[in-house]
Amino acid sequence: MLITIAFALMLVVLLAVFVKQRGRGPGGGGLFGGAGAGSFVQGTFTVTGVSDRPDAGDKNDQMFCTVSGTIVGPDTAPTDVYGDLVLTGKTPWPQIGSDMPVVYKPGKAETSWRFGDLQVPPAQ
Repeated sequence: MLITIAFALMLVVLLAVFVKQRGRGPGGGGLFGGAGAGSFVQGTFTVTGVSDRPDAGDKNDQMFCTVSGTIVGPDTAPTDVYGDLVLTGKTPWPQIGSDMPVVYKPGKAETSWRFGDLQVPPAQ
């Protein structure tokens, strides 16, 4: 009897999660309310430190670069962060003082940032 009640309760919870997700529409943010594209903002990463460039890349011509820098953007105080880039032998190595585009969640720049641009929706 107890197993039947537990099983029925689990089905009700799963149904509730399913209904909630369907109400969010396309790109609703995942099972646990993950960030949609609208929750990120554009910022700038100014390079303050960079690892030395290796003499050669790996078998795929990839080189790993560690950079440190400061993120600035709307509604965010300058935030010091570091991260890694994978570059090919043809890609210019980052230089101290150069600016790179980043995206991040407002108020969580130190933990949610990544290199790149926000996608601009096409004009209709």
